Amino acid sequence: MPSSKPKPWAGFRSVLCPVDFSEQSRQALRYAEAMAGRSGGSLTATYANDPLLLAAAAAALHDRRVAKQSLKELEAFVDETLTTSRKRLRLACRVSIGTPSDQILKAAASRRFDLIVMGTHGLTGADRLLLGSTTMSVLQRTSVPVLAVPRRDEAVMLESWPGNRILAPVELDEASPREVETAARLAHWFGASLLALHVVAGITAPKWLRGDLGAHDRIRIARAQRRVDALAVIAGRYVPTDARVTCGAIADEIAAVAAAEGIELLVTALRDRRGWFGAKRGSVPYHVLSHAIAPVLAYPLPWRPR
Repeated sequence: MPSSKPKPWAGFRSVLCPVDFSEQSRQALRYAEAMAGRSGGSLTATYANDPLLLAAAAAALHDRRVAKQSLKELEAFVDETLTTSRKRLRLACRVSIGTPSDQILKAAASRRFDLIVMGTHGLTGADRLLLGSTTMSVLQRTSVPVLAVPRRDEAVMLESWPGNRILAPVELDEASPREVETAARLAHWFGASLLALHVVAGITAPKWLRGDLGAHDRIRIARAQRRVDALAVIAGRYVPTDARVTCGAIADEIAAVAAAEGIELLVTALRDRRGWFGAKRGSVPYHVLSHAIAPVLAYPLPWRPR
């Protein structure tokens, strides 16, 4: 690990943003513009035509140029949404035919995109964001980072996003040092400080046991705090870093800290792409992404800024 200031990282030079013409994807496209603009990179907006719907539309309209029409609509959608000129941003639009998640991953691999930016869908209730099936499928299989953008009702000043501090929820295991170093390097690129947060899962107990359990929780928190403090030393080689430990329901605690600190970006590792949304639903990454009120930059654990 470095003992001096890190070498400058070029950042996300090539950004892919899937579009489905919804307001959610319009919002994600604006974040993609901000990410590409920050590094002086390129942005490609893409739309995948479902092959069955495409065939049905062509038959109904007696028009075999439906795919070309989709490209025109995509270009119009992008022009209406973005403020940066095509020449300055190196903006491109592409249309494909196939299952959206498959086409997104295929494009990311074949064209070597550094980042995928996409919206999440399906707001249910007051505080739970359910991931859309396409976003979920991409997150399960991606080999590059994904910026997942939840629906936001209020306007966000993307010129100053993500602000002065980024939140990185962390687990405490053998992968944690690498995880927190990556979060710190991302924070360095954003010009932000880092808040490393670990949540000690609360234990439900009968009333007669709560006193003893409270003392047990304090011991667990103290032990976790020492470990997170050690991780903060690693991150501190890159950016100013605070370490914090709380106790309770993982999703609720992360959301509470993010709200209290005015966090506009969370960073988390995707530890197991295959079982991430299955057997490991209790993991920190799932809770972060399924309950986030701010964008989440999720990256597969083998990935790191180079």
